[in-house]
Amino acid sequence: MKTDLKFDEVKEEKVRFLEQNEYAVLATSQNNRVTARTVTYVSEGLTIIFYTLTSTKKFAQIKANSKVALCLNNVSIEGTAEIVGNQQDEEYKRLLEIFKKKFEWFDWFDSNYPELSVFIKVTPTLIESYMEKENTPALEYLDLHNNRAYITIQWEKQEY
Repeated sequence: MKTDLKFDEVKEEKVRFLEQNEYAVLATSQNNRVTARTVTYVSEGLTIIFYTLTSTKKFAQIKANSKVALCLNNVSIEGTAEIVGNQQDEEYKRLLEIFKKKFEWFDWFDSNYPELSVFIKVTPTLIESYMEKENTPALEYLDLHNNRAYITIQWEKQEY
């Protein structure tokens, strides 16, 4: 059984959660092969932004299939990835400054691999959080396609 929640309240809770963290496990896939790795990220609202090099498997997989998933603690995020890779682009420069301010070590990457550097922006479509409600395991959903938030008891059959 789905119990509706206040969409804006759940959304703001997830924004705060993302702001408080800086590591997530990113899953990508290509040709029926799924891989996962930890990425360092910044967030803007619900958008998650991370850095990578064009020589990596994750970049090749994202280029082939923009559907990705991230996991932080008990929160699973499904979304669509967008590559921001032109060092002359204003958006790239803006993200570069954000990363340099947040991560002391980041300047080393950008200065050593500028021709390979890209940022990836992930726009979430669904956020699922494991939690307990009244001492009962439950799943909270933030469905960004339908602007809906709801909670279900975990052992009930889920419709995907």
